Amino acid sequence: MVEPRPGRVGAVSAWCVEPGDGALSDVNETHEAGSPEVGTHKGDVGRFLAGARRAAGLTQKELAARVFVTESAVSKWERGLSYPDLATLGPLARALGVTEGELVSASADDRGRLDAHQARVHRRWRAAVLWTTIGAYAVALVATFVTNLAVEHTLSWFWIVAPAVALAFSLTTLPLLVTGRRGWTTLAAALGSLGLLLASIEALTSAGFLGVTGAAILFAVVVIWGPLALRSFGSPGLRRHAAVIAVLADAAAVTAFLAVVLWAAGDADAFGGIVLPLVGFGAAIALLVVGVLRYLPLRGLLRGASACVIGAALAVSAGPVVDVVLDHTPFELAPVDLATWSAVTLNGNITAVIAFAFLATALLLVGVSVVSAHRARPESDAVTV
Repeated sequence: MVEPRPGRVGAVSAWCVEPGDGALSDVNETHEAGSPEVGTHKGDVGRFLAGARRAAGLTQKELAARVFVTESAVSKWERGLSYPDLATLGPLARALGVTEGELVSASADDRGRLDAHQARVHRRWRAAVLWTTIGAYAVALVATFVTNLAVEHTLSWFWIVAPAVALAFSLTTLPLLVTGRRGWTTLAAALGSLGLLLASIEALTSAGFLGVTGAAILFAVVVIWGPLALRSFGSPGLRRHAAVIAVLADAAAVTAFLAVVLWAAGDADAFGGIVLPLVGFGAAIALLVVGVLRYLPLRGLLRGASACVIGAALAVSAGPVVDVVLDHTPFELAPVDLATWSAVTLNGNITAVIAFAFLATALLLVGVSVVSAHRARPESDAVTV
């Protein structure tokens, strides 16, 4: 026989010490008679069983019949003379409408009941939303199909309604059906449905907007979700260079978007003379900043100072570069005269102030970095012999 340990743990261990015909054996009762903690726990269990039985509207005889024990065994349990058998816990808990954990602890698990209730409510709400939306979408498709055939004797605007319903389904119902990578699955389905919707409208109306709209959507997808997709699906090697890849992807996306816009506007000649130089200049600056911040082997503040220097150079050179590309004029910096703010010097003065602010920030970061590095040195290194 295993002797139960003192305290509640020892009392709870008595549930699985020895089997009996509805109660533990007399030997177990005698063995535990000297333990006041076990006796107290038996009384708690008895009072809990009696209260749960009355709450369930059962007599001792009815409860005994449900758990296949004698009425005297139930009486012993409620008087705190013995414990139910371990094999009896399941049927007893079901008969009383409580959990086995509540029987063992002799207390109502209100928190567990609340969590279980909330889980049931959530499952019911989820099922209601799922089947309601599926039914509504099915009814809409069938009604549209029948109406389109009855009115026009052909399917025309039904092909607009169908992808629109698919788009709504992707955003409202599909997330309830998918378990793995729910966000990406929803995004892919929504984009596919949106593409079909736009293509259907274009096919029926011949409005000529599909190219520009599709390029704009593609550009937004690449800029917003491209870095997230690289982090979610890319290999560790790709993720280490995610910033560079994102800059290149954004440059390619904006180039494609502007190419489609210029083609739709009938000004395709401007692509090579304007779009490519400007996008290339912007991508080069972005790659330079990313390279400094990501790969330059310097302290963090010194990297920031280097980026500020690049910002000052960009502030000074951006305007002249744009003038060279658009107006085909020589590269020339705007005149600067901080003492005179006229129409001639206004742009140059503003550019100079911005550049000076970048340079001042760079000097400040360098100074803070030097002071921090000096304070971080051990005192022994500062002492010279």
